[in-house]
Amino acid sequence: MAPGYFLKTGRDQTASFIPLILLICLPNNLVDKHSKEFFMTETETIVQFVSFETAGDNIEFMSQWDECSKEMRKVQAIKLQQEIGNKKNARYLSQHSCYKDDFQFVFKKERRSAHLPEVELRVRQLGGYITSQMQCKNDSKKDESKIFVFIRGFETNVDDFRELLHYRFLNIYEAYFESSHYNYILEFFVENTHTEEFMEQLKLQNRRFETGMYKECVRQGAK
Repeated sequence: MAPGYFLKTGRDQTASFIPLILLICLPNNLVDKHSKEFFMTETETIVQFVSFETAGDNIEFMSQWDECSKEMRKVQAIKLQQEIGNKKNARYLSQHSCYKDDFQFVFKKERRSAHLPEVELRVRQLGGYITSQMQCKNDSKKDESKIFVFIRGFETNVDDFRELLHYRFLNIYEAYFESSHYNYILEFFVENTHTEEFMEQLKLQNRRFETGMYKECVRQGAK
């Protein structure tokens, strides 16, 4: 396979972690570079989710992410979060806001340096989603964590999740592309003192879904 390849589906990809170039390509005139809002408009944009999993440490991943995201942040808004409590591998979730049909995800692997160790990185493109409910555009507060619920099955009654207790805000993303890995992605903002109770509620839901507790990475696109 060529050193660089284009991904359009949600299939898993495994590659060497270092060195790594991750590019998101959008026309420069589509995004207000001075805007601090994550979503440009709810009606005109989609949110692309990409997950990363690596056995390497946080410093190695963040160093590469900072370098790769410099160019991306010139043309779009990105959030990067790390899963909390996963002792086996480090997992990250990035959200990319862009106009419909204009998202390009390019994962390019260059020749590894003899001075840098090789760390396996698993990348999954989860697809594009429209925002059907937006209660919070900001990062989670210091006393909050984000709990993501990844749901398969359009027959799922999302209202059941709205009725859960012990959360402050709920953002709901609904699959826009047929190739999207999930039908819904729910983003709950939960006070840290209530996360255990909230997770127990989720266990009682008779649904096909995956969950993860995340917190925004402190170093995002360091200059």
